[in-house]
Amino acid sequence: MFEADPGTYVLTDFLVRSFPRTVIQELGLDRHPELRDDYFRHYTRMVWLAQHPDDELRRLAQAAADRIELPLTVVETGHAGLESALEDLVSG
Repeated sequence: MFEADPGTYVLTDFLVRSFPRTVIQELGLDRHPELRDDYFRHYTRMVWLAQHPDDELRRLAQAAADRIELPLTVVETGHAGLESALEDLVSG
């Protein structure tokens, strides 16, 4: 994903839920929206790696993308890879 489009801003479920606080407030974009270009100028898209996609998280992810003016791509990842990796660690 990053080789194909190095200007990718990645969201996790946690970051989708906390975006107004962890990104907007912490970067000061709530007080200084003109900083958006300074922070996000080189990003071309936002990708949400959705472990538990639901309507509320989809709405929040789209709101985050809209807030920083990037198109949103949703990649449903689930936990399958994590479960497999944990099984390998435990059995190995």
